[in-house]
Order: sequence, then C-alpha cells, then structure tokens
Amino acid sequence: MTEASFEALLAAAWRRSDDLFALIPEASMGRRPIAQRHPFSFYMGHLPAFAWNQIGRGVLGLGPMRSDFDVLFERGIDPAGEDGARAASRDAWPAIAEVIAYRDEVRRAVRARIPDVLARAEDVLGARGRILQLVIEHERMHHETLMYMLQEHGAARRPDGAPAFVGGGGRAAEPRRVPAGRVVIGADFEAIPFGWDNEFGRAEIDVPGFTIDSLPVRNGDYLAFLEAMEDGARAALTPRTFVRRGGGLAVKTIFGPVSFEVASGWPAQVSGEQARAYAVWRGGRLATEAELRRAAFGEPSGGVRARPWGHAPGEPRHGQFGFRGWSPVPTGSHPDGASAFGVEELVGNGWEWTSTPFAPLPGFVAYARTYPGYSADFFDGEHDVVFGASWATDEGFLRPSFRNWYRRDYPYVFSSFRVVREEPRSRRR
Repeated sequence: MTEASFEALLAAAWRRSDDLFALIPEASMGRRPIAQRHPFSFYMGHLPAFAWNQIGRGVLGLGPMRSDFDVLFERGIDPAGEDGARAASRDAWPAIAEVIAYRDEVRRAVRARIPDVLARAEDVLGARGRILQLVIEHERMHHETLMYMLQEHGAARRPDGAPAFVGGGGRAAEPRRVPAGRVVIGADFEAIPFGWDNEFGRAEIDVPGFTIDSLPVRNGDYLAFLEAMEDGARAALTPRTFVRRGGGLAVKTIFGPVSFEVASGWPAQVSGEQARAYAVWRGGRLATEAELRRAAFGEPSGGVRARPWGHAPGEPRHGQFGFRGWSPVPTGSHPDGASAFGVEELVGNGWEWTSTPFAPLPGFVAYARTYPGYSADFFDGEHDVVFGASWATDEGFLRPSFRNWYRRDYPYVFSSFRVVREEPRSRRR
C-alpha cells in the first residue's frame, strides 16, 4: 500500500476512536465497569501510547514521545496487582485534556513518519508497512472493547441518527449436516498483506461429518434453559446481560437495558462455560474451531470459499458487522450470509464460542519483536478460540486467517454460540 493509503486508514481509525469516546459521558470516563479492564480514561491514552511505542520507539528507534505517558498507558488488558489497584482509582490518571494533547502529538508524529517506516523494506515490520497495519488493527480491536465496556456500564450517549434497535423473536435454529472434509487453518506469511502472529503456521485437520444448528442460540432459548435449572445452579448460569428492570426481565445494551421482548431473538451473550452447559443440556456440545471453519468456508464439491457466502466482500445483507448498528439483531436476519451448507451467521452478530483452546499453529513464530506477547501470553489453556465477528467488529477482521480468543469464563464479549451433535459412525463419510 502507498503512503496515502496508510494515512487514510489511520485517519479513519482515529476518527472512529474519537466518535466512540464521544459516546462516553465525561462523568463516566474514570469508571471501571469491568474489573479485568482499566477505566475508560486509560484507553484514550493507551491507543496513542501503543502507536508510538510500536512505530516510533519500536521500529524507528526514536526516543520517547512523553516518557511517563508512554509507560503509564503501555499495557491495556487484564490489570492485576498494583496495576489493578491503580486502575480502580480515577485520581491515579492524568487529566483528560493532558491525554488529548498527548494523543494529538502522537498522531502528528506517526503521520509524519509513515515514509520512514515504508523505507525500511528490509525490516519485517517495515515491509508492507506491517507495523502500521498492526497499529491500525490494534486501534480497531479496542473500538469493540470500548463498546462492551459501555454495555456493562450502560450509559452511552446515543448518537444523532442512530437507528432503533431491531427487535423480535428471531428464527429458530434447524439442524444442518456438514459432511466430512479437510480444513486448513493458517496462512503463508507472504500470502496476505498483514496478519497477527497466530495467523501463521499451518494446521491441516480432517473433520468428521457432524450436524450443526443453522443459527445461534437466542436469548429466549437460553431463558428456557435457565428456567429448567434448580435455583442453586441458575445464578452461575445467568448471563451478565440479563437484568431486572421495573419488575421484568431486560437485556443490556450500550444505551441501557431494553425489554426482554425486544432482545428475545438476539444471540445469547454468555461466557464459554455457560455456553458449554447449555449445549450439554441440549444433548450436544460446542463446535471446534475446525468444525466452524468447515461449516463456514467449505463446499460440498471440496472447494473453499473466502467468506461463508462466497468470495465477495461483506455487504450489509450478509451479516451484522462493521458498526452497521449498535446491537445484535434477531437471528435469521441475514439469510444471504449463509454458507454452502446452509449455516447462517457464522460471521457477524456475535463472536462464536468454540471448544478449542487457543494455541499456536505448527510453525508459529512471534514475528513482531515489538509485541512478542500478543498471542503467546494467552497460550495458557484458559482461553478458547472464538469465531466470526460481532456487530462491533471491523470488516478488516473478516479475513479467513484471523483468529480471536477469550477466557472461557469471560462474560462481557459480544458473543454467540450454537449446538453441534455427533453423527452416527455409519454416516461419517
């Protein structure tokens, strides 16, 4: 890509960041709605600090932009110990005006140094502007983080012209048979313009035939599961999104709770552990990463698609992704996004939980020396792969090689899940 292309991508990412931070009331900037996350105010400084630490200091070997802020805002996830205690106090963080001044200074410096990065073609991070891509995608990832933090907080300002939530009961899932086939997980390093370290390496997996629900589990389906549980188990299985309002059941959104009737057909946003419990109750299990890839990209003829719906880029008719709305939509709203096997919503409307622990592919290398722990810090057996995308996922992450993950007990992510059942051995061919 050209210098102008990178400048445009950075500008678009920064513009969306500014638009999303504008949704957060000033009085809420110091709030920490999720214990495993820093306050909102931290992320306003984290995004520019990450950009400068990666580009200016990491690749170009330049000095600090502002050494105290470069360090203070360096790491943005899973605060613990001293960092967690500091995050809990708004007084520990600089004034927003100082952070904005730092942000703007970093943006000017990064924009001015795009040619310097592209001139370093002999550096793996300079070649193809990989370090620029890394910074852009990191910013886009945090757009989604901000949104699920806002959902937990429930006090976002509604932007002018925001469409109303699409409510309704959704369409019930039906069984779809996916025949046996081989999937390849991973990409060749030079085959795509940019990928994170866990996208590279290669795993070839022969997947036996299986039956999968055509659509994710809905909030209404999950409520029936809860009502079938004994009181002792119900509390641990209740999603964070289910809340009581005015004596009735409601579901959280970034703008506050909506009635259960509105959200009954939306995909159930639960933790991976809760999803597993539901699947067992239904006589099945969660899909593996390989099974979802087979259901999404495979074809009966043996071919492989770039997207579940074919090879064309994603459009609004294909799914709820790319910030085209401010919430999920009822299941079955995008039949044009179905795969060759008739499985819908494999992309959009929620990151789909799998039963596959997040682990390196054969041949994995943490190639980004400026960010060696991006994936490796989470190869711990406690994080599972999630598949697809949510309504708040940037379209750049729809590439087939992209892999995402969360702790299986993490209840905040915009998630979805569906049930898979084993085929009788006589049919596995």
